[in-house]
Amino acid sequence: MASPTSADEVSTAAATDAAMAHTYRGIPFEDRLTPHPTLVSWLAHHARTRGGAPFLTTVADDGELTTLSYGEAELLSRRLARWLRAELQVAAGRTVALAPVNDPASIVAVLAVLRADCPLLLLGPQDPADRRRQQTEAAGAQVVLRPPSVPAEALPEAVVLPDPRTLEEPQDDLGGPEIDPDQDALFFATSGSTAASKLVAQSHYNAAVNAEALGRHHGLRPGDRLLGCLPVHHVNGLHFTVLGVLAAGAHVLLADGFDPLRYPRLLQRFRPRIASVVPSVLEALLETWRSPQLPDDFGYFVSAAAPLTTRTARAVWDRFGARVLQGYGLTETVNFSTTMPADLSEDAYRRLMLDTDIPSIGTALFGNEVAVLTPEGERAVPGQVGEICVRGHNVMSRYEANPAATGEAFAGGWFHTQDLGMEVTDPDRAEPFVVVTGRRKNIAKVGGETVSLDEMDRVLRAVPRVRDAACVALPHRFLGEEIVAAVVPAPGADGPPDVLPALAAAFRPAVLPRRVVPFDAIPRTRTGKVLRRELAERLAATARDGATDGRPHPAPAFPLPSPRSTP
Repeated sequence: MASPTSADEVSTAAATDAAMAHTYRGIPFEDRLTPHPTLVSWLAHHARTRGGAPFLTTVADDGELTTLSYGEAELLSRRLARWLRAELQVAAGRTVALAPVNDPASIVAVLAVLRADCPLLLLGPQDPADRRRQQTEAAGAQVVLRPPSVPAEALPEAVVLPDPRTLEEPQDDLGGPEIDPDQDALFFATSGSTAASKLVAQSHYNAAVNAEALGRHHGLRPGDRLLGCLPVHHVNGLHFTVLGVLAAGAHVLLADGFDPLRYPRLLQRFRPRIASVVPSVLEALLETWRSPQLPDDFGYFVSAAAPLTTRTARAVWDRFGARVLQGYGLTETVNFSTTMPADLSEDAYRRLMLDTDIPSIGTALFGNEVAVLTPEGERAVPGQVGEICVRGHNVMSRYEANPAATGEAFAGGWFHTQDLGMEVTDPDRAEPFVVVTGRRKNIAKVGGETVSLDEMDRVLRAVPRVRDAACVALPHRFLGEEIVAAVVPAPGADGPPDVLPALAAAFRPAVLPRRVVPFDAIPRTRTGKVLRRELAERLAATARDGATDGRPHPAPAFPLPSPRSTP
């Protein structure tokens, strides 16, 4: 048993590591990097100085555009914040859960909850009920909200949001710009598709620094237009598409999703300078856009959430005449840590994105430092593979109610991403570029959704008549990766076990395994660890050869319904 002294030393070391993980070039977290250290104060500033300027435009199924100005967003969010306090009796500091979709009601609700000085837990509207329940309980959410466009049967536990235009005018600002920047603002689950996930706590200041960094990196300014189609309950969809645009005073067109037939028309009609996408969106456009023509003033696509291939980047350059700036970040680093610079010369862009095996994720954004570290904690030399680590004012506060995981993540004064990569140099730039080469942790990224393979393994192994099971991630042209499961039926089982109900109860439809393949035995080490590389090779071979269990005989696999891609 540890002595009190050793426990104190551990606590002191953890605090020191956390403080170091939140420094930026020696600047402590307490020294603010942005003139408006909360998004609420940014909104108030724009409402005062340019209240009539457009902030948010959404498009209906019939093509009708609806625009919300900065002044309207400020007023409606104040009204809804008052409703939270007066009607639902939600006190400052109490967590509110919201299952948002890409519509004005959801965006106003996000701003209202933040204005009411309440932490906001983002839920996926299509999440299984058990997952939502576990997350709301973990966050201690007092109430769950849903926009009117989400049907009651989808979230029976939720309170429907009222139309803020019908609510009373607030008599005070409900804290507004005076909110403590260090207070919790947002909770996101680390794993986009599993019930067993950690909750990331992001402060108001974390979000403001990320927004400031995005504005600086992309040169966002009032009048700029950005087209977004990613779901706002995801960290990228909310922080880049909405909050980054808000801080810059720019204008976002928020599509309700990606439709490959409608998307080109939105590009032509809205004429954005930037479009936020995931690789699967680009792949679909390359397949379906027969006569591509981007607006003359279009700048580039920003791609994140899943690895971008050189093949896709080349095809977009050749067919669309446009660049793709790949970005990288995690929920724990509040969206983006790196992004390819927008002002690279054509030669540098070719070297780093088109004429290389793995396209670069770019350079570190303002407010955070990115380093590739060796197992000894030393900075790797260019070309040497190590772990990608991040520190800065954008790094999360903690994993909620999980000090052990927080301490492990901040060990040595860096946030450890568990992604592997290396730095590369380019003659046009002094700062190093980063390339992601792999991952330490057993996760897959399916159409931008992060999935724990370990958690899916556990769900499968708990199914009756399943003796053993394991999943792997295989490359997929449109989704980035797809999950394929290997299942060993229990002795005496008459036919393959029905694993779909258990999987559907724990995971979103978009990330369910594309195939479930019967195996005689899961390859494991002597200590019982799954040999995922060997398993992946055998499962890839079954797809090529038509075999189903790593042996050359024609016993059929039992496929699940194809998942829907929801970038």
